[in-house]
Amino acid sequence: MKKTLTLLSIFIKFTFGLAAQTIITPPLESYLGIYSSKKSSLRITISKNDTTLIAQANGQNAFPLEAHAKDQFMYYKAGIELLFNTSKGEMTVNQDGDISLFIRDNFTPVMGIAQNPTIYQPEDMQADLNKFKSALIKTHPGLYTNQSPEKFEETVDKLMLETSKPLLATDFYKIVLKMIATIHDDHTSVKAFNHLGDIIANQKWLPFQIYVKDERIFIVNNLSNLQIPEGSEILAIDDHLSNEILSEILEHFSSDGISESPTLHKLGVSYFTLFGKIYPQIFGEKSSYNISYRDYKSNKILTAQVEPLSEQNYIALKEKRYPLTIPSADAFNFTLNKQRNHAIIKINRFFKDSFHEPENTFPDYYKKCFKEISANKIKNLIIDLRDNSGGKAGNAAYLLQYFIDKPIIPAKEKITLGNDEYFLKTTGVKLRLNEDYGLARQMNGTFKVTKYDALRELEKFDPIEEYHFNGKLVVLINGGVVSAGGTAAGLFKEYTNAILVGRETSGYAGTGNGVQKISILGGHTETAITIPLLHGVYAINPIIQKRGAIPDYEISNSVQDVLENRDAAMEFVFKNLFKIKTK
Repeated sequence: MKKTLTLLSIFIKFTFGLAAQTIITPPLESYLGIYSSKKSSLRITISKNDTTLIAQANGQNAFPLEAHAKDQFMYYKAGIELLFNTSKGEMTVNQDGDISLFIRDNFTPVMGIAQNPTIYQPEDMQADLNKFKSALIKTHPGLYTNQSPEKFEETVDKLMLETSKPLLATDFYKIVLKMIATIHDDHTSVKAFNHLGDIIANQKWLPFQIYVKDERIFIVNNLSNLQIPEGSEILAIDDHLSNEILSEILEHFSSDGISESPTLHKLGVSYFTLFGKIYPQIFGEKSSYNISYRDYKSNKILTAQVEPLSEQNYIALKEKRYPLTIPSADAFNFTLNKQRNHAIIKINRFFKDSFHEPENTFPDYYKKCFKEISANKIKNLIIDLRDNSGGKAGNAAYLLQYFIDKPIIPAKEKITLGNDEYFLKTTGVKLRLNEDYGLARQMNGTFKVTKYDALRELEKFDPIEEYHFNGKLVVLINGGVVSAGGTAAGLFKEYTNAILVGRETSGYAGTGNGVQKISILGGHTETAITIPLLHGVYAINPIIQKRGAIPDYEISNSVQDVLENRDAAMEFVFKNLFKIKTK
């Protein structure tokens, strides 16, 4: 849920600190006025006191602003960043990665500006690419997990060449996507804000939900007004062959590690990378698209002109036409079949409502499940992690206590590249890392987390003797398992007798970044990147730490299975591992 905009309730924020230099700003009068936002009742007055710019939100105390760069001002004490665009009467407020646009009251824009598409000049794009590059090098603890420093430099150099001529704002956004995709980290992302953010957010989606199988694209939900049967294969869109489309997507989006199958899986299930949503971002938005497809019923190759849908209509039509395919919003679910002697614990994420919920939320739920499993003498158990969206690794460790026979410490360490003083020096912003995580400097210059309140996976977990499970254990995984979900699968493989069934996870099995993040706004473009600050290493065999958890049995649905709502992995488990006949 988006945080309520309050100027003085800031805990974390980032803007990259420039070297000491003379900052040339326009006359302060050009910034003065009262600014309002369409998305908030907050109004901010910008005034001046001699040579100092002053900001004051309605009902709050005034505070001085310090010039950080041209049109960029900071209030370091609270970590507030203001970016002005005087030609449009705009002020962008960045707080903890929440970016809000304010417009000066009674401002009259220059005629024609709003009607023209935004064009970025080379010097502006390259300045922001350099800003993003420098911030990544100085703050990202996993920047070189999947690439060398030389490879990263080479990538940035190539992107600099792509920005050697003026580009549409949407084209520069794609360049930043490519920059971040090379890191192969699910917790590092790109976002657009202000006008560019509105353009991308309002792009219409291709009206298909798809399933990728063997580098081929199949329609499983048809949300268009055309009679294209589910199961039809998309061969090309506007002369872009399907394998070209997938290859281009992989240049702009990635998962943890360099495996491609998890990213392709998420095209059909993840809201953030749904195929219909990101296709216009990469190939350009159009009023209609020419689709060439192989008809599922007739096997003929046909062509149709398809009109896109707004996000709202896409979601509404999916709920109406395909209600059974809407995933559950529950964090977890438990079913038990005493007659067939099996139970299933489905975990969609490793937090229930928020990261700040009571620590006993998951342990209490697990205890309830295993008490019932024990009482009914169940000998076959499935832990279904498929499409798990992550959360707290400690909540995964609590689950392992019912299977391990000796104590374990799931995480070997959590580190960051600096402490509060380091980030204050390199970013100009004071963070609370020391207070929250008890950072201690190591010999290699990084800082280790020593305070485990919020990171329970760094502590010891003892076996739970009461209700301990000794039967056959299967863990279901797929490419939609991210972050702590991948860690959970890795821990199950390392410390229990679990059999993993499905496809490789998106989240790493034994390492990962996240927990604490910062946002870096471009100073010249309406693009921003989000960087994780903490890097975790788990007590998993080092050889397999840096890729997703690998199944013992690789099982995935066929297109026919998807259309018939069959679960190939679940059927495989019952038939071949539990030796239970399916109905």
